[in-house]
Amino acid sequence: MEAIPRSYSLLSYLDHLEYSEAALSAHPDTAPLAALFAEEIAAWPGMFGRERGARRSVTRGNAVLAVRNADLDEATTRFGGEVLVEAGQDRSSPFFRRFFPVAPSVLVRQALRKQCDRTLNVIVVEIEKLDEQNRLRPFATLLADLAKAALGALDGRGRVQGERSTVRSDIDEWKEGVNQLRLTTYAELLKMAAASKRRRTWADTFFAAVADDAGQEPAPVVPAPEPEETP
Repeated sequence: MEAIPRSYSLLSYLDHLEYSEAALSAHPDTAPLAALFAEEIAAWPGMFGRERGARRSVTRGNAVLAVRNADLDEATTRFGGEVLVEAGQDRSSPFFRRFFPVAPSVLVRQALRKQCDRTLNVIVVEIEKLDEQNRLRPFATLLADLAKAALGALDGRGRVQGERSTVRSDIDEWKEGVNQLRLTTYAELLKMAAASKRRRTWADTFFAAVADDAGQEPAPVVPAPEPEETP
């Protein structure tokens, strides 16, 4: 009897529990051992619901973050084009460098939190120094709102990722408990086999074979990685 790898899905664990519970229930000598398997089967929906909810939250958090990031990048690039017009197409001019010490195309490839901080603490601040009638002034509110929304999405994604880590830990603990139950039950079945002059292989019939390549958890859906700041 092999342990079920922890990398195997909850559905795979349920299949093993169902198999053993049914097998134990089918024999009068082993029927009393089935109750603990039935308890784990009853606990399974709660575990699955928590796992599914955590995965769903992370997936949705990634989706919202991708949209917030794209919105900020688009507005930043558009603003950069307007600044370049005001600077007479001269990227080295002091006016252009006030807003973009690095090119807009470089800024939008930086880590999102750094991009947001620079947008709020440099670009927006510099825009607000312009005359009220300057045609660049409306970008102050637009870029500030988009940067704050992106920061909110980053924080939200971080929270659900933390919650998912907690759920994963709880599920790993549950899986360990299932394997421990299988192990102790197997030991009891070996004792019963010895007492009734059965072969040791009799105990194996109460456990489904563990496939080498089946039932592993699917890879989570994640967005393209954010560019990291170069040291």
